[in-house]
Amino acid sequence: MRRRLDPEVRRNQILKAATRAFATRPYDDVHIDAIARDAGASRALINHYFGDKRRLYVAVAREIVARTPTVVRTDLDLSVEDTVAANTSAWLDLIEASRETSLMFLGAGPIGHDPELEALQDELRDRVSDRILANHLGTTDIPPAAHLTMRAATGLMERALRDWVTGRGATREQTHTIIVQSILAVVRHVLPAVLETDTKAPTR
Repeated sequence: MRRRLDPEVRRNQILKAATRAFATRPYDDVHIDAIARDAGASRALINHYFGDKRRLYVAVAREIVARTPTVVRTDLDLSVEDTVAANTSAWLDLIEASRETSLMFLGAGPIGHDPELEALQDELRDRVSDRILANHLGTTDIPPAAHLTMRAATGLMERALRDWVTGRGATREQTHTIIVQSILAVVRHVLPAVLETDTKAPTR
């Protein structure tokens, strides 16, 4: 007989089990009954809290967006180069440990055009971009032009990560170098030029 738990505790147990399942297996290979067994819950209870499989997947994606940006540390007492390198290594570690859900955020997920998932992808890009910039600007008050610049740079980073994760020839070391050097180039050269242009824009 299952012990009755607080609804929020039970929901979190199901969400953690689903996160483990979706992170390590392709979407089509994940079954709700297996998640229910792992969580010590019933399929009916999963349906009650989350609805169908897609809704559970979206809930997992939302949880990832809530916690993943903190992988980019803003409290490291390191040089600029070492901070970027350390944060990039931590990011790659996370992707290796959760390959399947990472693919979704890299534009290679199992579900086609889905506005809700695309909004979560955008939110993750925004939050990661601002944490990267906080390390280099020394403030969480990010100018809009700086945010747009780093967000644009994430396109290159995502492409490099996707090629690595999907086995298209890129090694982890190469991917690490691409991301580190891209960030350093943006903050040292691209960002100052963009901010200078922004200050010269006519006021209205």
